Amino acid sequence: MSGTLRSVALPVQPEQAQEQAQEQALVAALRGGAPVTPELVNRYYTLCIPFYREFLGAHWHTGFYRAQEPLSPQDQLRMERLVADSAAVAADCAVLDVGCGIGGAACHLARVTGARLRGLTPNPAQLALARTAALRQALAARVGFDLGEASRLPYPDRSFDVVLFFESACHFEDRARFFAEAWRVLKPGGRLAGEDWLACETLPPSLRAPGCERVCRSWAIPALGTVSGYAALMAEAGFELALARDMREEMDLLRGFLVRPADRQAVARELQQEASPIRRLIMEGLLVLGEAAQGGAFTIGRFLAHKPALS
Repeated sequence: MSGTLRSVALPVQPEQAQEQAQEQALVAALRGGAPVTPELVNRYYTLCIPFYREFLGAHWHTGFYRAQEPLSPQDQLRMERLVADSAAVAADCAVLDVGCGIGGAACHLARVTGARLRGLTPNPAQLALARTAALRQALAARVGFDLGEASRLPYPDRSFDVVLFFESACHFEDRARFFAEAWRVLKPGGRLAGEDWLACETLPPSLRAPGCERVCRSWAIPALGTVSGYAALMAEAGFELALARDMREEMDLLRGFLVRPADRQAVARELQQEASPIRRLIMEGLLVLGEAAQGGAFTIGRFLAHKPALS
């Protein structure tokens, strides 16, 4: 993630005061060590929608960064294509995007591949925005969105050719159950592909734990997994693993995070003037992510796995 958030001072209306109280309660729960349950994650995402849209647009995940090019929204689109292409998403595919946010990836991939997409979110506010996005982009015939949980996918067995996830599984309380559900809804020979926030395995657990804990408390994550941990869960679900990679091996991951001193100082100055509890949480989270990534505690992992053709 990159960029900074701009503050604008406005008079506080009664409804804003109520929302600020909700934000304060959520931030207090995260900082106070409350369990990061699905309900808490859902509250977090409901309150964060306007801020995520401001600094990430409709594509709520890390980009695939090219060394000689400036950072831009194309980075996020490039990541989506990389993951989709790895799973051979094409016009004849039925694809499920689990944890679809406000529909950015699903709409983009339907438009560029011709595939039929369904996006799943547990958040009603996200669902409404995703459906509106599909209508505005004239994609409603090929893109649909549903309300539901990753641990109980609301689809029949063998419904999809591809299941995708873009930095959503890190928020799931039971990732083993998600991978089992992905296996269930995939057709024989189907593909599971995605990328997610992870703890680095190049540092011993004792050294990476403090940074990872701060990331989790800033971004409503139950616990960060690892590349090998995700690979093991996929195998336990019945998948044949084709790729499990720390993305530091294929791009300059740090380009997308606040690691440059000048950028960190600019965000720190904005943070001092910011009143919104959620906005402050996000800005602090950007600083925490940059520190954890630069310190080798945090990374992004990319995965591809196949459901056996004879299953």
